[in-house]
Amino acid sequence: MSGILNSYKVLSPISKYTPKRASLAAPIPDLSGKTICAIRHTFRADETFQMLEELFREKYGNIRFIPNTKMPDSVSASPAEAAELTKILKEKGCDVVLAGNGA
Repeated sequence: MSGILNSYKVLSPISKYTPKRASLAAPIPDLSGKTICAIRHTFRADETFQMLEELFREKYGNIRFIPNTKMPDSVSASPAEAAELTKILKEKGCDVVLAGNGA
């Protein structure tokens, strides 16, 4: 027997397009006086975000914390919902966004 008995079409995992790179914001060196917004409604988020809020208040004192219960959920990634979330974050003056928890 010689030659190829079976052939398979293989797709390359490499994209034909190069995505645009977004630059990240610089780290915030001090959270004093900042508005921190929690946006995920995941398992036990109410408990963990409450603990984080208490820890931030102990360390920085004069923060403004907007809990996840006062923010829209951020699970979806549709362009329209991402734009709406961005608008809300700006309206609320969010300097820092907590977008998850380890529970």
